Amino acid sequence: MTGSSPRGKNAGLPRAYPQTKRTDHVDTYLNKNGEVKVHDPYDWVEQETDERSGWLDKQGEHTQTFIEKFEYREKVKAELTKNWDFSRFSYPRLAKDGRWYWNYNSGLQAQYILFRSKTSELPKFDVDGDEGPEAHAEVFFDPNLLVEDGTAYLATSAFSKDGRYFAYGISLSGSDFFTIYVRESSKPFNKRPEGGFLNDPDRLPDVIRFVKFSTIVWTHDSKGFFYQRFPERVEHGSAAEDKAGTETTSDENAAIYYHVLGTDQSQDILVYKDEQNPSWLFGIGTSEPDGRFIELYISKDTSHKNKLYMAELGTDGDITSKVRNLKWHKIVDDWEGEYSVVSNHERKHFVITDKDAPRKKVVTFEMPEGDPTENSEPTKFEEFIPEDRDGGILSSMSPVNGKSFVAQYSRNVCDELYVVSSTGQFNRLDPNFVGTLSAAPKQEDDFFFATFSGFNNPGVIKQFRFKEKGVDSFEGHTWTTWRKTRVKGLLADEFNTKQVWYKSKDGVDVPMFIVWHKDTPLDGTAPAIQYGYGGFSYTMRPFFSVSFLTFVKAFKGVLAVPGIRGGAEKGEQWHLDGIRENRVKVYDDFIYATKYLVDNKYAAPGKVAINGGSNGGTLVAACINRAEEGTFGAAIADVGVMDLLKFPQFTIGAAWVSDYGDPRDPNDFDFIKAYSPLHNVPNFKEKALPPTILLTADRKLSHLLRDPCVPHPLIQPATDDDRVVPLHSFKHIATLQHEQHGNRHPMLLRVERKSGHGAGKSTEKAIQEATDKWSFVALVLELSWKGE
Repeated sequence: MTGSSPRGKNAGLPRAYPQTKRTDHVDTYLNKNGEVKVHDPYDWVEQETDERSGWLDKQGEHTQTFIEKFEYREKVKAELTKNWDFSRFSYPRLAKDGRWYWNYNSGLQAQYILFRSKTSELPKFDVDGDEGPEAHAEVFFDPNLLVEDGTAYLATSAFSKDGRYFAYGISLSGSDFFTIYVRESSKPFNKRPEGGFLNDPDRLPDVIRFVKFSTIVWTHDSKGFFYQRFPERVEHGSAAEDKAGTETTSDENAAIYYHVLGTDQSQDILVYKDEQNPSWLFGIGTSEPDGRFIELYISKDTSHKNKLYMAELGTDGDITSKVRNLKWHKIVDDWEGEYSVVSNHERKHFVITDKDAPRKKVVTFEMPEGDPTENSEPTKFEEFIPEDRDGGILSSMSPVNGKSFVAQYSRNVCDELYVVSSTGQFNRLDPNFVGTLSAAPKQEDDFFFATFSGFNNPGVIKQFRFKEKGVDSFEGHTWTTWRKTRVKGLLADEFNTKQVWYKSKDGVDVPMFIVWHKDTPLDGTAPAIQYGYGGFSYTMRPFFSVSFLTFVKAFKGVLAVPGIRGGAEKGEQWHLDGIRENRVKVYDDFIYATKYLVDNKYAAPGKVAINGGSNGGTLVAACINRAEEGTFGAAIADVGVMDLLKFPQFTIGAAWVSDYGDPRDPNDFDFIKAYSPLHNVPNFKEKALPPTILLTADRKLSHLLRDPCVPHPLIQPATDDDRVVPLHSFKHIATLQHEQHGNRHPMLLRVERKSGHGAGKSTEKAIQEATDKWSFVALVLELSWKGE
């Protein structure tokens, strides 16, 4: 069976896959020498047709039939369900209505519920007891009541500055598109309206559509908010129809608008757009706590370099009229760095930037006065907090208690938390902590909460409180535990975690975390899951995963998470070292992580299953093409970008050229084609690929999942994925099955219904996906159940 050789007289019969049509279609590209013809035999799966739907049904049935062979599949599902069933929650936030708000999931609920306190006091409870603050609170907004199958979720939300209104974006079936609605905070959403959530009698008539990659930013008079939207799309139908995100149209002509409460969207005020650059994206913010200044962020791609424009809105008068006549000061008008405003003290603004500082620093500038057309002086920046000399990477900085700050650094892929005075004096909290943390203080609050987590720590929330409100002093503060997360099936002391550094192909040192169960044999016989990303300056910090830990415990295995190039584990230069022509270094880093695990007896040869999602799915597909035969035992690629010659044509793909290169540019074409997963699948006669499954999503499919029910990849696309469109996985599985004909190792496709790129996935779907992934891995690696 699958653990045996993929070839030879004992390999058994070649696998029989659903028949897939091949065409003679050829695309024409340009490289530095002229025209290049590229055969694309599966271009027909780019379009949604009855033929494609029928083909996907057969692929899904084929995959499910294979996975269901695993004798412990139901045991895997039961263990995942048991381990997933624990209370999860966020830290509380104090809104201007005087209530405390936090997200909560009792365990197996599809989506988190937004709770709030009944009074202005944060509910008191026994931190070490079984009862949480929910017993003394009320449900404010329950997304599980939006649709019956739990596939609608809150994409974003924001309270108005006076606390009277709650604006919220609802996404259906995992789409990146969402629609914004508004309700008074005095009217909770805690019961399902007759006829669906669009018939909710308690919400306001405002309906804001075609919103994507956007936050909701209220002006401080609480009369309206800014947002980013795209032009109207007929394919989306009405707001009541679940059609948004099913198209593959390129996302162009984004614009920032301002919506005045009580008006129709057609009357919204255009704040900013750039018709000369239709692929650019925008973000907007306001200064806190007065809302006096407006910040506009302009990005041409995902390169972490942006322009920064600012305008003065003031704090009095008719804000709506001022929005119509904003005059933008071009604080930064080039692409030489990343700039993000932290806060302001009057006209003095604090900004995080990586300009001339790959690990980031904080600078200040004075907001110019008067008409920007009459003041063209370049912005003068002064250094406030220099780049850390000892390798610390500044991850975030936020104002708190007037003029103090909370700063988060990453050093050796572990987070550090500091309270910083207005003069730049640092005071570290919990210096012995190893893991990941997050905090979101507000300038007007004299307290903040922070969440601490790690590979074997599901989360502890602590509260810091200054001695005096508005006094910039660390002295006399309190620092107490507010709440602890408890997972009954996965105990912290069951697992060990270690960070190692290994040599990549070119001799560069790469960090990697290794997690194993206390009963896992470290003698070179254990199976391993190796998870990676390696792109877009994203850092793989320690994370708690029920899915991964359940596998590690059930099969006495290992989880390995290398911080490969392309990410920001060592700062922005680490990212730049793994883009464009250097993408191959990312793949070599990942391949050499597997070699380290085997050479140092953390894992058995041929028993390392590699996994990654989105860009990580691309990583997995590229690595099995590039590595020596037998390096990996299995490959699981979630929602990957596989056709690197066509990715700019679909949805938001054009924004990724900063990392991948631009196949439309003759200077980039050759190096992109050389590592594009789709165009480098080896023929079975040259090399046998390991058992592989791709994951994606398509809500149009009727019966791919016989068991209707977390985020990581087989080849598994989501047919509703409107970020990495599922056609990438469709074309890639067809190519794998054709080129690897004769290979006894399975090449499978798992398609999820009513899911997108991963955001907002219901708990049931997450459990079902994890069940299928680990059943696939255990089956092809011939693993036996070793759980309790």
